[in-house]
Amino acid sequence: MRDVANKYYRGATDMVLVHIDPAALASPLKWEPPAHIDGSPSLPDEPLFPHIYGVINLDAVSQVTDFPSNPNGSFDLPIQLTAFSITHVKHVPHLHQQAAEMSRVAWKLDFPEDTTQTYLDMFNVSGTYAGRFVEVFAAINQANELLGLATLVDDDGLPGATEPGPWLAAVFVVPEARKLGVGSALIDHVVNRSRELGYAEMFLYTDHQQQWYEKRGWTYTRDTLLNDIKHVVMRNAI
Repeated sequence: MRDVANKYYRGATDMVLVHIDPAALASPLKWEPPAHIDGSPSLPDEPLFPHIYGVINLDAVSQVTDFPSNPNGSFDLPIQLTAFSITHVKHVPHLHQQAAEMSRVAWKLDFPEDTTQTYLDMFNVSGTYAGRFVEVFAAINQANELLGLATLVDDDGLPGATEPGPWLAAVFVVPEARKLGVGSALIDHVVNRSRELGYAEMFLYTDHQQQWYEKRGWTYTRDTLLNDIKHVVMRNAI
């Protein structure tokens, strides 16, 4: 929202932020990449934005926040949207539908057969597996909005993997929160949780964020393919 405001509404003095509960919307909500003015297709690494296809019913609006511009006309996020906490996804059931749709779109290239229900089912059993485990964590701002997700799982579905696990998986941050340290905080939370469970190492795989993870202490282990897309497996000694 900040980047969009600075690009298209710089200098505006009558802006507000409307907080919308996705579960209460009467119109369809889709997480999609931005449209290109020249008509060119979206790129794999482009951020996803929520697009509402239809009228926004007023009972879906949960809050309205003033969004004043700075003296130079630029915009910064209000403090209530930059402060956040991390919690187990089971504590925010009202955000499950949104989180599931975001996850489906974010990981459709790696797991094309997954549906929104796939992720809803995972959220519902998070922390309750017998004999194995998956735990999903959510970053939530002070307005109770979803900023990002990360998962700790014993098996992240990488074909032919010999690493013992556990795995850091499905790290996702909404576009407007990507400069707030949300991703790093989610990763630290999952690593600490893995340490609490008694593990001395953990793993992940990524197709384009190797350098980002290296800056956070992860090391390259090997190359691999997932759905014919090159990935690297990385390790973190806890």
